[in-house]
Amino acid sequence: MTLAPSDAARRRPHVRPRPDTVVGPHDGPAGWPAAKVADAVRRGLVSAESVLEAHLARIDVHDAVLHSFVLVDAARARQDARAVDAAVAEGHDPGPLAGVPFAVKDNIDVAGEVTACGSLAHGGRRAATDAEVVARLRAAGAVLVGRTTMDELAMGASTITAATGPAGNPWDPERSPGGSSGGCASAVAAGLVSFAVGTDTGGSVREPASQCGVLGLAPTPGLVSTQGVVPYARGFDRVGPLAREAETAALVLSVLATRPEHGVTPDLAEARDGRVLRGLRLGVVRELSELPNTAGVRERVGAVLARAEAGGAELVPVSVPQAREALEAYLLVTSVLVAPVVAPWVATGRAGAHVVRRHRDGRELAAGSPALDRARLVRRRLRTALDKALDPCRLGVDLLVSPTMPTTAPLLSALRTPSGLEGITDPALAPYTDCWTVVANMAGLPALSLPAGPSHEDGLPVGAMLTGRRGEDALLLAAAAALALPAEES
Repeated sequence: MTLAPSDAARRRPHVRPRPDTVVGPHDGPAGWPAAKVADAVRRGLVSAESVLEAHLARIDVHDAVLHSFVLVDAARARQDARAVDAAVAEGHDPGPLAGVPFAVKDNIDVAGEVTACGSLAHGGRRAATDAEVVARLRAAGAVLVGRTTMDELAMGASTITAATGPAGNPWDPERSPGGSSGGCASAVAAGLVSFAVGTDTGGSVREPASQCGVLGLAPTPGLVSTQGVVPYARGFDRVGPLAREAETAALVLSVLATRPEHGVTPDLAEARDGRVLRGLRLGVVRELSELPNTAGVRERVGAVLARAEAGGAELVPVSVPQAREALEAYLLVTSVLVAPVVAPWVATGRAGAHVVRRHRDGRELAAGSPALDRARLVRRRLRTALDKALDPCRLGVDLLVSPTMPTTAPLLSALRTPSGLEGITDPALAPYTDCWTVVANMAGLPALSLPAGPSHEDGLPVGAMLTGRRGEDALLLAAAAALALPAEES
């Protein structure tokens, strides 16, 4: 594939003009939910090509600032959009996502493209076939626009380690969009695509969703295929959607799900009129809801809880002491799992210093470590504690609620050291990152971050996290739809 100017696939240069907020209402198809776009395209009210052009125009205007994309393939996207329009003209149904533009994280295979994983150590290998998630979305009529910026090999929570430079946050491009799926969240929040598909090993879908003010879902393990996705830590990795509204995330999940018998489609009618909240028992996790969360985070998550209670939900205090130990345990366990995965990348001599360090640490831990044994014990106890809390025959809460992250998005400049990396020993240990999100990954539970509104302290987005039982992704999405911000607060 030729990498050329805007009409062909292109690796985008890292340019950062003056800050400019690009979130907010988007006129026309760029602001429509996916279901509205697909319905209009299937009925011939708008063309898939015109929908695509509206999004490409936004990319041309805004992505020189945001750097959400590392690769935009406008030529291929136009070809796919025209194929959708041709199907409609011939009386065929292109599928439930007809003409809906989307993006994928740079660690997901797309036939003919390099799966770079935000690294210089990719070796130029081009994928022979689409990842299963990409194939499913294309078969449903969705139009792939490009690949998004990510932390190198998904190690980080800000995109600061991306080989092509970090993405910016649409609320303030000088701030982090979160990571490692930061480019996905940035592109969705800015209206550059309708939805994006990212990966979540310890929070890498939910964290950037929180920082960019969109919804991000880490589904039940095994519900969405990871075939064709570069792994990080097997047993922890998830593939999930980021979208501006729960309805779009639900529609995308219905296409991605490999086990529809799990009931992944929520009753959105019950969500819209609030019925889903009546009698719902929400467990408020004490260890994740107090300090060190900022006052702005506590206030916005408190407002979500107040809406839930006003809608008929019952708030139940829940204590999970192991949550305080989850981050350290997660880092130890996943370091061992990731070491053999990144070994070929490290062997090229072009991987970043943080990747080399994680590889070394993982190999040393795998040789035997009391700390690793303790981390595995924490994981087992955490899983037991959360299963008990969500067990209908025991404590019996339906969902757990907490902040997604303890702070809003930091300035990118605050994360840089003279070497250009995050100003800490390990990017994953930054205080605003995985503290709360790793709990769901350690316990093997589905979880999502929903927009909770802007903090009163700095005006930046806050996310509230819902964690549910395995296989009850539909309830998570229905609750998120019911708890969506009133228009005046969004």
